[in-house]
Amino acid sequence: MTNTVEQVGSRVLEVLSEVLNQQPEALAAQPVLASYDWDSLASLEALAQLESAFGVRLELRAFQAVRTVEEMTALLAATLNG
Repeated sequence: MTNTVEQVGSRVLEVLSEVLNQQPEALAAQPVLASYDWDSLASLEALAQLESAFGVRLELRAFQAVRTVEEMTALLAATLNG
């Protein structure tokens, strides 16, 4: 199953909005994760939920380097599509 960036981005927004207790629209408007309570706990929770939601294992260093919703979407899309 090939996931489009749009499909991946939509699911990423859903997961991050749950973890950060923000509306998806707010995350889309201000996609910089540091603008929210993006600490080590939120990061690990997001990692676990995203890996579960997409059925993948993300490379930890690449995940920790992500700073925005768009970068998170790109990382997941690249992981999913090989």
